Amino acid sequence: MPGTTASVSGPARTPGPAGPFTVLARLTASGALPTADRPDDGLGGYRSVLRTLLRDLGRAYGTRYAALWLPAADGAACQQWTPAVAWQPRRRAQGAALPGRADDPDVLLTWAGVAATVDVTAGGVRYGTLVLAHREQPEPWPAPAALLGETAVCVGLLLRLARHRAAGTAARNRAERAVRQADVVRLELSAVQAVERDRLATAVTATPDRQLQAILTRTCALEGALAAGSPGAEAIAATIRAGLHEMIEGFRTVVRGVYPQVLRGSGVAAALEEVAAALSVPVVFHGELGRRQSWEIESSLYQAAASAVAALSVHGGDGPVSVELSRDGDVLVIRAQRAEAERTRVAAVLRDDFRRLAALGGRLSVDRASGRAATVVDIRLPARLGGNRPEAARTVAPVPAANAGAPEDLLGDYTAAGAPVRRLLGRLVDHRETSADSVPVRVALGRQDRRARVMVVGAQAEQLLRVLCGLPGDPGWAPPAGTCGALICYEYGPYQRITLGPVRGAPPWRPVRIPDWSGVAWPDAAAGLDRLLVETPTDALRGLRLLHCRDRVDVDLAVRLRRWSDGMHGLPDMVLLALGGPASAAESEFLTMLRAPGREGFSPMVICAMREGAAASSGSRQWLRTMSDAVVDWHPAAGGGRAVDEALRARLPVQSGALAARWALRALVACHAAGQLDDEFAHAVEAAVAGAYQVAELDLLQTLQGRRIRLPRGHDDALRLLGAHGPDPRSRVGLPGDADAEQLTRAAGRALAFWRAQSMAPDSGPEVRGTCALLVRACERLLTDGGG
Repeated sequence: MPGTTASVSGPARTPGPAGPFTVLARLTASGALPTADRPDDGLGGYRSVLRTLLRDLGRAYGTRYAALWLPAADGAACQQWTPAVAWQPRRRAQGAALPGRADDPDVLLTWAGVAATVDVTAGGVRYGTLVLAHREQPEPWPAPAALLGETAVCVGLLLRLARHRAAGTAARNRAERAVRQADVVRLELSAVQAVERDRLATAVTATPDRQLQAILTRTCALEGALAAGSPGAEAIAATIRAGLHEMIEGFRTVVRGVYPQVLRGSGVAAALEEVAAALSVPVVFHGELGRRQSWEIESSLYQAAASAVAALSVHGGDGPVSVELSRDGDVLVIRAQRAEAERTRVAAVLRDDFRRLAALGGRLSVDRASGRAATVVDIRLPARLGGNRPEAARTVAPVPAANAGAPEDLLGDYTAAGAPVRRLLGRLVDHRETSADSVPVRVALGRQDRRARVMVVGAQAEQLLRVLCGLPGDPGWAPPAGTCGALICYEYGPYQRITLGPVRGAPPWRPVRIPDWSGVAWPDAAAGLDRLLVETPTDALRGLRLLHCRDRVDVDLAVRLRRWSDGMHGLPDMVLLALGGPASAAESEFLTMLRAPGREGFSPMVICAMREGAAASSGSRQWLRTMSDAVVDWHPAAGGGRAVDEALRARLPVQSGALAARWALRALVACHAAGQLDDEFAHAVEAAVAGAYQVAELDLLQTLQGRRIRLPRGHDDALRLLGAHGPDPRSRVGLPGDADAEQLTRAAGRALAFWRAQSMAPDSGPEVRGTCALLVRACERLLTDGGG
């Protein structure tokens, strides 16, 4: 099955008839893709399509196992990965079978028999992993890496479709549940309206009729008492007046809106206290409901709570009624209880209130308190109307890809200088105030991984990399000749693996991971490749990314290394020139251009690594020292790169985050210079530049280490003050680690006086005076905050 990726230098190749994109296009055109009415198999109905893609993939690469691994949705505390869809030929693979579960998808490549893996991603998030295992022939590979990466793109499309279909199905189910719930609520509201009509009818007709009949009866009794001259006539008249007053007040309550006027003026708690004052038992109130709510909510709570308090006071019980008002998030809660009250009778009285609250999305329950002989009425009502809130769709949380997209914690604070700078960079990305194609922004985002970029060049670069990375020294270790057009990067990783990265703008395919260099032995191996990332568990690589550039070392390469670029070359933090002897004329011109002041771009630090035993005179070494930041020796044996590693660590503060902040600041300044920022953002960038003192100190430290500026007095003290021997405030002023705060203050004061005097010395030039002024500010910070 031929690939579909075009060569970097040659003309575009026509996609093969059985490529993954072709398979999807053919299935779509023929209507073979599952539709919405197909039963869901857990993968949106695409299991058969995925199996077809895996089958074609396994046959193209000559493997006897191709599978899609996904996170297991089994609710386990530690998420594990399992093969969701797998293809194997009828003739099973020979050798040990792969385990059925993995805690980390990155560990799959370390298993025996696994030939390659590729992440299935979307928006920088890993949703799955394709795995190829059990090759039929050791080498060469019959198809390029792009085919595997293209299949990962197609699988990602199908998984996204499956997620969208699942989300649509869940939304339809929620809508159907909401419709059913609306019908139930409508019926409940009709019942509540009937209850309200009956209650109002009783309040307007039956109750006044009964009260009026009692008044008429007492009127007849009053007439008889007056005719007989009975002394009880006055008492009968008082009873008639009280009955008339009660009947009139009842009518007033109905006319006012059924509820007392105090509810509108003072809220639920005050209205309930008024109700409690008219009861025959004491009522004790606790807590509060917080801020006032809408009239519908407060009137519903009041009516239910008043009914509950009245029911508890009437139906038996001993002691006072306790009422507690509170909030549970957005839910208002009133809990009324009384000891030894009859629960069944209370529940029967509150039946209509239960239905009324249910219609509004609330709840009323009557229970027996645990451990106590008390009846508890619990009233809960949301602070907004609309019934129960719809349930959110449940999805499996995606797993962030190991090398995907923007860095994590972009707004985090690595350094005091880095906080505002990184915040501005995050705003620049989030609000898209600059073009998405801005190279400086892409470079700055890539540098937030806190790995210093070290470009290794020169005739001895490959041998030096073997020593620094602790890689095998056999002749077969070297990358295949077909990869000469791609940049090779080395960095620390928990597992030994090689990642093949696609060229920007090439036909879409995902980076492919292989366990060793044998996976690159296919036709046109460099076609569509931008870089190869070699990860190895070597502690010397922590915080570094070594870039092996095999281009000719000359002036043209130096110009490319200084320019803004996020491609194969451009803007390393340091250049490591591996020499096997005296520098050639081209290498000398390379160093001159790389460190030339006033040129376009940025000048990186340079270390010249001279192989031991090389025929280099003392004069040539002295010239190299003037053209580089350091000259160190190395030898091709175990531990032979220790001096190189020490020189790198001394000049690259990889753990402090100052490098990441510096690149973010440079990107912001570049966007400002290009006129891509508005006035407010431009002022914020200017303020960040003025406040990024740690970036300025890092630039000065590297300038002094490279001897671009030579201080006439106190050069070594300046290096120490800028953190060349460690960031601890005591070491920066030459004190031991156990020195107290008073000693630190005195030492910083002496350093401040010294550098202030140097900044005003008559024999100091502009560069020296500017350097001393920055050192004065560093001493002032040590005095004010201890260098924290």
